[in-house]
Amino acid sequence: MSRITLTCCFAALLGSCGTQSVSKIDWEHARLACADVGIEPGTSAFDQCATNLYYSLWKEQHEQPPG
Repeated sequence: MSRITLTCCFAALLGSCGTQSVSKIDWEHARLACADVGIEPGTSAFDQCATNLYYSLWKEQHEQPPG
């Protein structure tokens, strides 16, 4: 579980850089996090995990604070 947290934090940090290559890195980190928890790459569950994680991180990075 701590690896996922670390991966997410690292992906969020890289996401703040604002370059196109960061998006590719974020996708790879999402995929690595899903593989790390034991979801088999190439399955629909793996693809759903990576997609959900990537977009959850994106939403957190781009959501406007209330105000």
